[in-house]
Amino acid sequence: MDGMRRPVGDQPPAVYWRRRLVVVAAAAALVLLLWFLISATLAGSGDGEEPDTGSSTPTSPEAQAVDPDDPSRECTSDDLTLTLAASPPEVTVGSMPAFDVGVEHTGATACMLSTATAGTDVTIRSGEQIYYSTTWCSDDPAFPSSEWILQPGDKEALQATWTGQRVDDGCEVIQDQAEAGYYWAAVAIGGVPAPEVQFRLIES
Repeated sequence: MDGMRRPVGDQPPAVYWRRRLVVVAAAAALVLLLWFLISATLAGSGDGEEPDTGSSTPTSPEAQAVDPDDPSRECTSDDLTLTLAASPPEVTVGSMPAFDVGVEHTGATACMLSTATAGTDVTIRSGEQIYYSTTWCSDDPAFPSSEWILQPGDKEALQATWTGQRVDDGCEVIQDQAEAGYYWAAVAIGGVPAPEVQFRLIES
């Protein structure tokens, strides 16, 4: 230990202390150099693993499932225009009112329309009171089962009817014949609605 504090040799002690300082400084520089190299290597490795944000952006199931150029995709309100007309607008009590439905493809690409899909309904109301809905009566479809691949400009015509009976939400008849008065009919096919139309039941 005494030799470490008091250098022994032919040279003056200051020489030996300078040599020791040079060795310590060199060792410290070597440690710093190694630290710098390791840090640079780790940083470079992390940069190379950055994900490609363009390819990893999540896509909703709807966007993945719907191809606007696929003619088998379901038509939407962006594709179709529906019209509704009472035929005729006045019907005697006890008869069966009928409604003409027009379908026109006013979109840009082909699509499929089915009367058997969810969102197809015929509803009859008077004021706020609903008298009939095919949603309540699942065994009484709004239209005969039909399916079309519609191209832009295509048109189809359908007809819906109402028995004139009033039912509850369990499709139980609560009134055999609706009374005379004004009523509204609403129609939708595949979730695409037509504007409501008014008609009248009159006494014979």
